[in-house]
Amino acid sequence: MYHYARSHDTQSLGDRYIFIMTLHGIFIGIDRYASPAINWLSCAKRDATALHALFADNLPGDLKLLTDKDATSSTIEEELKSLSQCDPDDIVVFTFSGSGTETHE
Repeated sequence: MYHYARSHDTQSLGDRYIFIMTLHGIFIGIDRYASPAINWLSCAKRDATALHALFADNLPGDLKLLTDKDATSSTIEEELKSLSQCDPDDIVVFTFSGSGTETHE
């Protein structure tokens, strides 16, 4: 018989166990920025949507897609903070498609 457990729970299960891992993902794609100083892009939203779909169609998990006006700094920070609740055995995927900065801010 196999038991399902997180790795830190396995000492009480004997020698047959299956690790349980949860997939968490944040997929961000920003084509349209609020600032007029940042040129609009044409593929960042599409890239994030495609990556999100690839994971969502093939792996169960807690997957978030944030694009354009929904990808605010406060929303992104909130989603990143939620990852602090992940178990050490969980898998986290974070992707960002968008413009960078010349000043590395």
